[in-house]
Amino acid sequence: MGVQQPSSDQHLRDLLSELVTGSSRFVRLAAHFGSDEWPKAWMRALSLLEEYQPLRVSDFARLDRCSQPSATSLLGKLAAAGLVERTTDPSDSRAVVARMSDAGAQWLAAGRRQIADGLLPYLSELDPEQLQKLTDGLSELRSVLKSSITD
Repeated sequence: MGVQQPSSDQHLRDLLSELVTGSSRFVRLAAHFGSDEWPKAWMRALSLLEEYQPLRVSDFARLDRCSQPSATSLLGKLAAAGLVERTTDPSDSRAVVARMSDAGAQWLAAGRRQIADGLLPYLSELDPEQLQKLTDGLSELRSVLKSSITD
């Protein structure tokens, strides 16, 4: 008897599991090359707003996978720092909508540059073409999934 080959569905599940695990580990490692000046929770929150804004607090909480009180607190801290603007939802005066401010966009870009600068000495030997393929592939995967979580 020969070795049984995994089904294509199982192989795809295994690959997707490796992709999620590997990319999560890469993000956590890369964040260590940043500074405490850019808290990870703030970077994550501003990144969500950059991609999906404007967001109601409840939608932010769902996307960030946190409780609504946690989302309210985090967005409040970002607003107090001038990185987020909070306004009343025009369609429901009881709800609050958050949007990243220009200062928030600059802060996020600076934090990302700081992480990239920290990674550069360790990854400068990578072929830029290979890095571009990885970047494009992740962008394509994100595009496929993005509409399913915003519906």
